[in-house]
Amino acid sequence: MTRSIGRRAGLRLVAAPIGVLGLVVGCLAAWQKAIRGGVFDDTFWHRAVGVWILDHHRILTSDVFSYTVPGRHWISPEWGYGVVLAESVRVLGPAAFWLLSAGLATLAVVCVAARARLEGAGWLWTGLLCAEAGVAVTAFLDDRPQVVSYLFVALLLLMLRAARRRRWILACVPVLFVLWANLHGSFLLGLGILLLEAVVAVVPIRVGRVTTPDPLAARAALLTFAGAGLATLVNPFGPAVYESAFGVTFNSTVRAFIGEWQSPDFHDVKTLVLVVAPIVATVAYLAVQDRPVPLVDLVLAGGLLVMTLDASRFLPYFAIAWCGLAARTSPIAHETLTPSILTWPVAVVLGFGMLSGSVVPAGRPAPSVPVAAVSYLQSHPGRVFATYLWNDYLDWEHIPVFIDGRTEIYTGTPVFRQYLDISNLTVDPDPILASYGVRYVLWTPGTPLAVYLAHDPRWTVVRRSQVSLVFRRVAAPSATASAS
Repeated sequence: MTRSIGRRAGLRLVAAPIGVLGLVVGCLAAWQKAIRGGVFDDTFWHRAVGVWILDHHRILTSDVFSYTVPGRHWISPEWGYGVVLAESVRVLGPAAFWLLSAGLATLAVVCVAARARLEGAGWLWTGLLCAEAGVAVTAFLDDRPQVVSYLFVALLLLMLRAARRRRWILACVPVLFVLWANLHGSFLLGLGILLLEAVVAVVPIRVGRVTTPDPLAARAALLTFAGAGLATLVNPFGPAVYESAFGVTFNSTVRAFIGEWQSPDFHDVKTLVLVVAPIVATVAYLAVQDRPVPLVDLVLAGGLLVMTLDASRFLPYFAIAWCGLAARTSPIAHETLTPSILTWPVAVVLGFGMLSGSVVPAGRPAPSVPVAAVSYLQSHPGRVFATYLWNDYLDWEHIPVFIDGRTEIYTGTPVFRQYLDISNLTVDPDPILASYGVRYVLWTPGTPLAVYLAHDPRWTVVRRSQVSLVFRRVAAPSATASAS
């Protein structure tokens, strides 16, 4: 009898709530994407910046990658991410690419889970929230500094919740902002969260059921906001980091050209679910329940929803913020599913199913990147005009570019307009290309520019693949702009 009781007690110790499966899905969604995607897009120039800073032992403040705006003033709070990425790859090898994308996304989901539990949500609801947050973060997963910001937003919200019990945690917030201001411009969002906390701490607000339960002490909230603001100035550029962060956020050219700065495509089922499901759940809660609604969480989630509808890149931030609101307004008052030891084997099978299959080796460029064509260009010197997305890889391979993913550096100059004119074939491209001494064009097969150059006697195809075409100018480029 005693042995049987002891066995049952032992089983209870290793049993896990069914909600753990949602946590597993949320965490592994990022790994599922990371191990299959390969490196692409902005990751290349971020690493190139980091390598340059490490090799030259100084911060990069002007352009060194293009032949169109060489020496043009350029600063970015993302410089720190480039250094972290480059040094991590040197120390840890290619696996660093996975750790700085899927690894950070996993930590963000864990922070969402921890906050949900602190808010009193049961494991089943917590698991569902983790799945929402994990899938939302994965939608924009890449080796880019915004993944750090997803983690920092989730961590900041967790710290603010935990500070209700242990006020000393607020002393750690400025440290977070020192890092944040040197990694990504979204530290502005973090300051907005702290400002909101300070406002409701000083002026408690109650509008019907919307209230401010358990606000921070006014003095502590104000000091934390002030300390975080001062902490953002601990960077190589001082107050100019704000100019850079605001400049990108409100750059009309960036918003018009870059897809993630545009409104979300609700024809995409995943986006539709990630945005609409939280709205429906919140409206249903407000309609059915009569419990109080936390003001800070409601305003934060609502504000980020509006920002998401304006620019899809804010979707992960909205999901993380909404999970905080949903944790405090859980529709599941009492969980009836008891923890089970069977949760663990189900989690293992689920994880195996998500991660099994083909894997792109860590650090390898994505299949869409024209690696062989760029290798050809390295052995055939001359200025190259390439697509916006591929130019970042040219940065990586030390080939000067016409334009790259640092879009803001080219706005305010003729270069960006010239790139669009050539790529959209709204003008004869040759005079512009000749004025810059371009000898090669690296472009996508079947596009208007590729078809035009294929019929232009001034250009000839010297390399062809399913991914790319390399055109070479038949006549030597203008003497006014010699090839680099």
